[in-house]
Amino acid sequence: MLDASITARFWAVVAKHPQRPAVLDDDGALTYAELAEEARAVAAAVRGARRVGLLLGHGRRMLAGILGTLTAGATYVPLDPGYPRVRLARMAELAEPDVLLALPEHKDLLPGAAGVVDATVLPPAPGLRPVAVDQDAPAYILFTSGSTGRPKGVVQTHRGVLFQVGTHTANLRIQPSDRLSVVSSFSYDMAVTDSFSALLNGAAVVPVDLRSHGLSHLAEVLAERGVTVYHSTPTVYRYLLDSLSPEDVLAGVRVVLLGGEEVVHADLDRFRRHFTDDCVFVNGYGATEISFAVQNHLTSADLAAARGIGTAVVPIGFPLDGAEIVLDGSDGSEGEIVIRSSYLASYLGASERDQARFGRDPDGTRFYRTGDLGRLLPDGRIAYLGRLDRQLKIRGHRVELGEVEAALAVLPGVSRCAVTAREINGERRIVAYVLGDAIDTAALRRGLELVLPDFMLPSAFVVTDALPLTPTGKVDTDALPSPGTPVEGARTPADGASAEGSRLTGALAAPAEHVTAAWRAVLGVPVLDPDQNFFDAGGHSLLMAKVQRHLEKSLGRRVPMTTLYAHPTIRSLAEWLIEGKEDPGTRRPHTPADRAALRRKRRATRDS
Repeated sequence: MLDASITARFWAVVAKHPQRPAVLDDDGALTYAELAEEARAVAAAVRGARRVGLLLGHGRRMLAGILGTLTAGATYVPLDPGYPRVRLARMAELAEPDVLLALPEHKDLLPGAAGVVDATVLPPAPGLRPVAVDQDAPAYILFTSGSTGRPKGVVQTHRGVLFQVGTHTANLRIQPSDRLSVVSSFSYDMAVTDSFSALLNGAAVVPVDLRSHGLSHLAEVLAERGVTVYHSTPTVYRYLLDSLSPEDVLAGVRVVLLGGEEVVHADLDRFRRHFTDDCVFVNGYGATEISFAVQNHLTSADLAAARGIGTAVVPIGFPLDGAEIVLDGSDGSEGEIVIRSSYLASYLGASERDQARFGRDPDGTRFYRTGDLGRLLPDGRIAYLGRLDRQLKIRGHRVELGEVEAALAVLPGVSRCAVTAREINGERRIVAYVLGDAIDTAALRRGLELVLPDFMLPSAFVVTDALPLTPTGKVDTDALPSPGTPVEGARTPADGASAEGSRLTGALAAPAEHVTAAWRAVLGVPVLDPDQNFFDAGGHSLLMAKVQRHLEKSLGRRVPMTTLYAHPTIRSLAEWLIEGKEDPGTRRPHTPADRAALRRKRRATRDS
């Protein structure tokens, strides 16, 4: 597979499987021939560009944008429309795309961008031929959290992508009959591996926009669209399976692949409950700089042997072919995980400290110092032991706490601050400690929302009079007090207020009770202010998806995720529930017939 570019491989699959389904999303199915048609249109629109920014959401438009950009011989730069404008601007400033391909509703997220192209009105380009590119040409630029307070770009080549696809194909035995979920954002390397492992093997991609539709939709899609290979972070996996009924079994899935965070033995218990005996559980380890480098494949017999081990972290497994693991410690059995490989990415716009993570051994092989600690187990597997620095994973996303601190320190009223991680309601969350006069924690959150994506926002703010210091004068994060609740420092009812006092009366009482019960179950907070914002109370997008699930069960009606985001307080959501109306544009086609009809309508509009 490494004897061609991504583009050459894709067009070979199109020629071999033109009528096989390539994409199965909410708008219906696209065959390989139809996806190729859309990719040609994109390629014609961006021809001559060096780098193409893609503001295309999470679905077939993004896949066509990626393939069209590569077909034109350019590098694609996925830009998540869920990110704040300031962060998108920093990413675009660093990547310098020549063209920005965007949906109409997203093009204003980067005002002043050069070469903006509307992805919905591209003329067809039949017969367009792909531009030949070298294997070592850059394929994409992704962005991760940077230690200096700004995101850094990770540039991967066609060769690096094809290495991952080849490894994924062999280890998971991917065939044209498979259907692979894409749950993570296309700005994340999980989506790269999932998408290309499907599209370069004649299989189907099943993109799921969890942020827009929630956990119920994800569970429906896995069953209705016949997903055979499920891949997500452990956090999303836990939220998904915990939302199912005890008797629910996802029988069509043959591989469950988790990555981006530690997997614990409770995750294996969840797996046994909701998947069949012949399904294989895989947890993996890697970095955006290479994607997967280590994997642990567990069969039913392995899972049975793991019973009763408790909450210990499951080993990350054995190194994959093409990725050598060195444990840089005193005896080589424990130390920093260093990845040696010919398929490592490189950095764009990174600090000297970050660039220093890369090096080259005397034999010419490049290496990457991950900053993670590992231990070699007697059976040859590797156990993950944590970090050497302040970087952490939040819901599978890499977060440099220094970047969060840098954004917080410049907000009005903040004289000093420190950011660390704490376990809140069984989940690792970011907690901010702030010194200053007349601190309004809700205002701090609003300020951070302008520059940081949601997974980097603190779940709790603690206003304190002093920050404890170590003997060397650094903030002693271990000595910082734990927040009393997930809403420490945020607005709460007055002292002495009871749960009864926080309730609404009159016509709002009944729906407010449903919303309040859902919030309490999800946030673990006994007393709630009906006018407090869900996100100020420590909520995030996955917790909002759990609220959706609770409400739909208790009310017996659909509550769209877009509505929950539009009405993020108990009072406003209760008012919406009384009105009984769906917000415009929130309905989605539920049945295959509905989706097919919508697809025909859109095609007719495009061709007219």
